[in-house]
Amino acid sequence: MKFQNTKFFLNSCAISCFALVFLMLCSCNTKTDDANILYLRWNKSHEIDNFKKNRIGLTWALSFLGSNIALDPTLTGITYTKDRIRLDISQVGFSEKAVSHLQSLNIAIKNSEEYQKKGTIDLGRYIALTIGSSQHYYKIVDIPLQLFDLKSKYTFDTLTAYINNSSISKIDREIQYSINNSTTKRAFISSERDTITGEIQEYETVEVMTNGLSRFALYDIQGNLKTEGDEKITRAGKPGKCIWCHESGIQPLFRKQIDVKNYMPAGDFLDSLQRYHQELKEYQDRVWQDAFIQNRRSHTNMELAYITFMEPSVEQLVNEWQMTKDEVLKKVAHLKSHHHHEFDFLGDLYHRKDIDSLAPFKVLEVPENLRERSHNEENVDYIPSAL
Repeated sequence: MKFQNTKFFLNSCAISCFALVFLMLCSCNTKTDDANILYLRWNKSHEIDNFKKNRIGLTWALSFLGSNIALDPTLTGITYTKDRIRLDISQVGFSEKAVSHLQSLNIAIKNSEEYQKKGTIDLGRYIALTIGSSQHYYKIVDIPLQLFDLKSKYTFDTLTAYINNSSISKIDREIQYSINNSTTKRAFISSERDTITGEIQEYETVEVMTNGLSRFALYDIQGNLKTEGDEKITRAGKPGKCIWCHESGIQPLFRKQIDVKNYMPAGDFLDSLQRYHQELKEYQDRVWQDAFIQNRRSHTNMELAYITFMEPSVEQLVNEWQMTKDEVLKKVAHLKSHHHHEFDFLGDLYHRKDIDSLAPFKVLEVPENLRERSHNEENVDYIPSAL
């Protein structure tokens, strides 16, 4: 009888311990009140898509937002299991100001029905809300509201370059560049000038960040920050498009220019751009420690991460909505599909602006377009300007 009681006691203890462990495991879910922590989910969208490529895409996105994660291999802000990523924005090399802005965005994300129900946000939606939202991007990378304040941080050469055959601007451009010897103090300002009158129409800027990547901005005639370039005078689009075009280097001149009196000869300017590009590449080779970033071509994984979200396939929606293929096809039956102009292998795609209203849960609205003007840009600012 004594032995049976002991056995019963031991069994009870074992059950209690198991229950305790089970509860602990359950409590370690993806919902947390810590504003630094956000859980992202990868949803497969096409045949050759995989989790590793999307993790690489996230690393590039964070780096383009000013994170120094590529410089410091000891940072522990990204951990992952299966198809989920735990992102701690306080541990990926952001400035205090950037962390504050990202905390505000995280809170808005966590309050969405999608996150409340699933405990995660789609990785592509997160990139769309950071890289793809001009207002969020400007705040995170700390772009000044006024062009004057940006210019005051640098010393610019008195001799400027004149571009009269631009592959981006539909009018002429006057380009100033800083003359500081430090690679991370390099900046360029392009004044978009009317070809006939010479009047400035807007400004576009490029600054090299300490992590070796560039940040971009657009300003109006008065020098006020604006979300996108005027499509009547430039193809620059939004900062997200600047990132896609400039990638990790300093772009050369792609077209032959005609020299203009009192301006730097086009050949000299091209030589300067090539020299600055080489200096930047050498700096990146010295400071980049992350293998994902060292492979410069791997930035395409970031583009694909947001493209497959903004233009989802049926497979993407099956995984995102946790529905069967037939259920998804029934929901999108009234929509016309298309193929992507760059990545035809993605197959039949739809537009995110037509898709989110069909989701089985409410989501945080994203810009209609991540590279070009979005009509809803003013509606998707979730970071208070007072921060």
